[in-house]
Amino acid sequence: MAAHTPAAGRFRSRAAHRSAEGRVRGHTARARASALVLRPRQTPAGRRALSNPVADIIIVNWNSREDTLACLEAVSRQLTGDAIITVIDNGSTDGSIGAIAGRHPNVRLLPLGENHGFTGGIAAALTRSQARNVIFLNNDAVPEDGWLAALVGAIENAPDDVISIGGKIVDPTGELIDFIGGALTFDGHAFQNGFRYPLASRDDPPAGSELLFACGGNMISRREPLLALGGFDDDYFAYIEDVDFGWRTWIAGSRVTYEPRAVVRHKSSATSQRLGDFERGVLFERNALQTALKNFESIHEASAALFTFLARLHHYATTRNANAGELTREPFSKSSKSSRSLASRIRRRLFGSKPLATIDDPLTAMQFRAFEWVMAHGDRIAAKRAAVQKLRRRSDREIFERFPLQIVPTYPGDEALMRGALFNLLRPSLPAIERTLSDIMRS
Repeated sequence: MAAHTPAAGRFRSRAAHRSAEGRVRGHTARARASALVLRPRQTPAGRRALSNPVADIIIVNWNSREDTLACLEAVSRQLTGDAIITVIDNGSTDGSIGAIAGRHPNVRLLPLGENHGFTGGIAAALTRSQARNVIFLNNDAVPEDGWLAALVGAIENAPDDVISIGGKIVDPTGELIDFIGGALTFDGHAFQNGFRYPLASRDDPPAGSELLFACGGNMISRREPLLALGGFDDDYFAYIEDVDFGWRTWIAGSRVTYEPRAVVRHKSSATSQRLGDFERGVLFERNALQTALKNFESIHEASAALFTFLARLHHYATTRNANAGELTREPFSKSSKSSRSLASRIRRRLFGSKPLATIDDPLTAMQFRAFEWVMAHGDRIAAKRAAVQKLRRRSDREIFERFPLQIVPTYPGDEALMRGALFNLLRPSLPAIERTLSDIMRS
């Protein structure tokens, strides 16, 4: 889980990086074709396993050499002849490729040359995988003994309608919760229930318990059904892509379950923290909004998500920026008339116009950039929504009777917003519960 912004609490995260401009760049066919595949050195038995492995363990790396090496060391100790490891390198410049190839020659290494994010890395691996099942593992996670056998055993013995199974994630000490289940908020965001609380303070769900979504940092999926459902949306780049996929899985009539014996110890955003709150915040906000717009059965149920997004943008713009009073001033007020005085007109003629208000707050700019992306890609989001709804075999009401939507004041201004009459007119009519941030997680 990664910090969203200093003021905004903490949301679900995935290790990835974005360029300074935050431009979405899908994992293109050109990028796939140009990727250099470093084949593992194998015995004849190893080659037979590679032709039809039971599991392909996929790890995405970006400038995290030491974390990835530690992860690979732990995974390699558990490897059997019917499982392989694939590492996608997102253009690392820290010597990751040479170190991985040198220390783990049996790993299939796919250097992409540039950063395609978590979703782009996963997509690149899936195009080459022939495994019956695929495991997604964060590169800053270290599996405990028995992890691989637990995940593979769970999916191999699960009912056919189970597409994905999520494992347990704990902190590096093994004492605090990272992921034992998640909760979706009405606006497309999500939380990890009990994050940073002691393990003993929360009930650990039993094996086979249903989850709305598995955490993409420790999960196994049946490869062909995953691809049939569209996999992770590559427009997300990183963050909330696993939430979106889990919701889509349930929409399509399939299920996600939990395996508590598949445990990894996770540094929690060791890679993505180098991005800073601003770039991660853009991804969180735009991905949450499109998750709501794509997946709600009735588009009207997404109106509260859009209204809340704009309300937060309004709050930031009017409370955190220079001359923000100009944004809230009534038309034809006294200050408006005085600004048209002769002295003002002369000053503007001589020295040029001075901006009425200036966006100099990173949080406001973050929200604007996220909204700009959604507006620029509206047609694409609408097309993806149509594709998701064609998959529908289960109503949202049935889904959220199992996993109620969460109404959680999270950002500055949220408590007043959610008490308001207009918000309550727009809030979804689906099953929902109100919670506090401190009930869900510790910051």
